[in-house]
Amino acid sequence: MTWRRYRLLLHGMTLALFLLPGILFPPALAGSIPDEAKVKAAYLVNFIKFVEWPGSTFGSPGDPYQIAVVGNDSIEAALKRMNEMKVFGRGLVVRKISDLSSLEQFHILFVCESEKGKVDRVIGAVKKLHVLTVSDIDGFARRGGTIGFFRENNRIMFEINEGSAEEAGLKLNAKLLYLGKIVRNR
Repeated sequence: MTWRRYRLLLHGMTLALFLLPGILFPPALAGSIPDEAKVKAAYLVNFIKFVEWPGSTFGSPGDPYQIAVVGNDSIEAALKRMNEMKVFGRGLVVRKISDLSSLEQFHILFVCESEKGKVDRVIGAVKKLHVLTVSDIDGFARRGGTIGFFRENNRIMFEINEGSAEEAGLKLNAKLLYLGKIVRNR
């Protein structure tokens, strides 16, 4: 197999992981949750597979991924339906939070669009913590978040701020970087 064919095959398989989340998690996503929230929740869970946290982030090999949701959005319900899932042998625990003082216990923070006026405060609260920040707020990654969802041609896409990930001590897999649109802080 030539290198070009190998790369095309590899990229095709990686794209399938992200473009077909409804096929990957259908029982977890069934119900009355809006489709967009289901897709974003599936993306978020898939992001875990392409992010490496520092070894000190988890107390033991079986500790779950702790996901915090700040704000009001239907993604919380979509994520909670995935609570029983395992990713790399770790469970998922989803909690809605309103207090930003205890973020060090979380691995992922989803910032809902209802919090768009507080983005700078939220990003400031996770500075220097090993937390992957994700949001659907317009321009979130450019404002210092790690991953920001956006719509393009009726599809949900995502922007990635590599600098934000590095500051948080997170390593992003090249496959994730290939699929996202790379942005920098404003």
